[in-house]
Order: sequence, then C-alpha cells, then structure tokens
Amino acid sequence: MGKVLSFVTLVLVTGAFGILFFEVTSTLLLPLFLAMVIVVMFRPLHSWFVRILRGRNRAAAVITTALVLLVVVTPSVFVLVLAGSEAAKLGRSLDEGEFRDKLYRARLSLGLDYPHVVEMRFVERSFERLLADAREGAVATGNRQALLRLHEELQQLQETLNNESNYAVPSDEPLMLDALATAIDEIPGTLAYQQAMETAARRFQEYRIEFLGGPARAVLKNTANPTSEDVRDWTSRFFAVTPDWISSFGGHAGIMVGRTIFGIIIFVVTMYFLFADGPQIAKQLMTLSPLEDRYVEKLLAEFSRVSRAVVSGSVAAALVQSLLAGVGFQFAGLRSVFLLTALTALTAMIPFFGAAMIWLPASLWLIFIDDRPTAGIVLMIYGAGAISTIDNVIKPWVLHDRSAMHPLAALIGVFGGVQAMGPLGVFVGPMVIAFLQTLLGLLHRELRVSGVENRKEQLTN
Repeated sequence: MGKVLSFVTLVLVTGAFGILFFEVTSTLLLPLFLAMVIVVMFRPLHSWFVRILRGRNRAAAVITTALVLLVVVTPSVFVLVLAGSEAAKLGRSLDEGEFRDKLYRARLSLGLDYPHVVEMRFVERSFERLLADAREGAVATGNRQALLRLHEELQQLQETLNNESNYAVPSDEPLMLDALATAIDEIPGTLAYQQAMETAARRFQEYRIEFLGGPARAVLKNTANPTSEDVRDWTSRFFAVTPDWISSFGGHAGIMVGRTIFGIIIFVVTMYFLFADGPQIAKQLMTLSPLEDRYVEKLLAEFSRVSRAVVSGSVAAALVQSLLAGVGFQFAGLRSVFLLTALTALTAMIPFFGAAMIWLPASLWLIFIDDRPTAGIVLMIYGAGAISTIDNVIKPWVLHDRSAMHPLAALIGVFGGVQAMGPLGVFVGPMVIAFLQTLLGLLHRELRVSGVENRKEQLTN
C-alpha cells in the first residue's frame, strides 16, 4: 500500500510540475520548435563541418549557426522589409479618382453597373428606419411626413425609369406603391400599421431584386457599387475602433519588442546547443521518457523525416513558384512586382489554392480594372500552366515519397496552424498532424500486440 501511495504521489507531483513547466516555457515553445526544425534541416552541414574541423564539434556548431543566420534569417528579414516598403509606396501612390474610374469601367464590362444607386440606397435606408420604428409595437410613433416623402421619391424614381428605355420597370411597382400608401393611411402604434410597413418594405426588396436582375446579381451589384456614404460609414467605423487599437498596441509595443528579441536569442542559443549536443540531449530524453526506447527513436526519426519533408518540399516549391510568378508579373507590366512575388512565396505553401491566390486576382485586375485583357489572359494561362503546375513537379522530386500525408490533412494542418501560430503555422500545423498520425500508429501497434498476447494466454490456459 505504501509503494502504491508513493507512486501515485510521484505521478501527481510530476504532473503538477509538468504543467508548471509548460506555463513557464509556453511563450518559448515556438522558437524552440523552430530551432529544432532548423537543426534537423542543417544537421548534414554541421556533420560536414565536424569532419572538416577534425572533430571540433562546438566550433562546427558555431560556424553552422552563423551560416544559418546568414543564409536563412537575414534574407527573410530583408525580403519582409523590402516587401513592406513596396507596399507602403503602393499605398501612397494610389489615386482615388483613377481607381474609381477603373472600377466604374470594370463594372460596365462585367454588367454590374447599378443605375440610380443613390436613390435606391436612400429608399432602402428610409424603409429600414421606418420599419424599425413600426416594430416597436404600440409605442411606435411613426412619421407620416417621412412616409409621404418616401412615396414621392419612389414615384419620381419610377418616372425616371419609365423615361429611360435601357431599364425595364419591375412588375412589383404598383404593389409596392399601394402597400406604402396603405401604411400612410394606418395609425402608428397599431398592428395594422406594423403589418402595412412590413408589406411595403418586403415589396420594395422584391422590386429592387427584380430591377437588379435576381438575388445573386443584386448581391454582386451592391458589393461592386459602394456609395460615398458607404465609404464614409466604413471609414468612420474604422476610425472609431482604431484609436483604442493603436493605444492598446502602443501600450504593449515595448513588451512585444522585448519578447521578439528574447525569442530570437532563445532561438539562436537553442540552435547552437542542439548542433553541439543534439545526440547527448536525445539520449537523455530517452532515459527520462516513460516510453520505451524504440518508441522514442521512432518519434525522433519521424520528427526528422517530417521536418525535412514539409520544410524542404514547401520551401523549394514556393521559391520556384515565386520566381516564375515574378517573371510573369514583370512581363505583364504590373506595379509592385517584388511585393506580389513575396506574397506568392507565402501563399504557395498553402495546399490546393497556393500561388493562384495571387496570380489569379492579378490577372482579373489586368482584365477588368486595368483595361489590359490580353496581358491578363496571358498571365492567367501562364499561371495555370506554369506557376501552379510546377508545384506538382517540384514536391515529388524533392520529397521522394517521404511524406505520406493526405492532401486534406495537409490543408487542415496549414490553416489550423496559421490560425493558431501565425505564418509559421504553415510548417508547424502539418508536423503536428504527422506526429499525431505516428503516435496513433504506435498506439494501434501496441494494442494489436497486446491483443495477440492476450489471445495466446487464453489459448494456453
């Protein structure tokens, strides 16, 4: 009994300190994990330096760490800074009048022009306000003058449309005007008034949808035709939230910078010690782990395999796709080619969608906004035939079937990882799923062995 109690106490204390250890190191897990992945990727280089330096392991670790920082980290920071600078320059160079003119031409070419959008939005908002008041029930105050003005606006709109042969007057016009006239005659605060207002508002929505060509086209036309009031409304909402966000960010900016610097230091130090003492650390983990040594070795081997597969395959494909995309953007005459190329490199790591998230909108921009359909169509063909297709050549060539992960699992891992950890989740997410797959395989194998042993014992007995 004493041994059982002692064992249970030991397990509880170990679990409590394990939770405490996780709380202490939770903010460092990402740089630690990233350092482990980098070490796995560059372990062959470190081994080569050890041979060149005749066994001087720590000197080789220093050189390898310095080369990783020089080859991987420095170019990444340079690319981010340059892309951010180009994005800021693009934002300053945007001309609102020129953009609105291009957007207007795009709407015409797509058939998404919204005639009399200001009048329609005026009527729609008026109905929203009056209907909200009518739904207050017996306390509704109503506004007869507003209803009369709304009725007059609708009549004027109908007269305008009747004089314009380009637009067909919807068949719901008499029903809408009759329903609104009924609401004018009803007493505010009564059920009849509320029902009349609801009928009039519903008739107007049916009238508007028919006028715009159906529910789907109505949504598209509403989105493609923001009024100046809509823009001011969005701007006011943004600036209503922005001061609080800026003050919050400003208050935590020092903490964020401090954490970032500390994370970089932990990343570099961890990378050095893993290069220098990686095998010894692995042996200590095997002695401390409650798992059998063969399971620990399997997990370490799986970590090495998946890390190389995910990182090398994704990075190689993303680099080639971004270079091809950059060439296409340059020949298409797009502005901010470097920014688009950097964005392509990031999105190319996402399964299924990948680089098409950049070159497809760029092609549509050229066709419908920039009024260069030939360049847009050529870029679209080039994107589908070269940029996105090369991914199916690079990854199999680099991986050599080292990654047995299903594409759906990879997609879930990427999006889940990005949501949880930011950009680095592109790599971390698929690795987590791969490790879970490995653990489940080990558990299944253990259960199967246990089942076979139990059957043998039953047959023996």
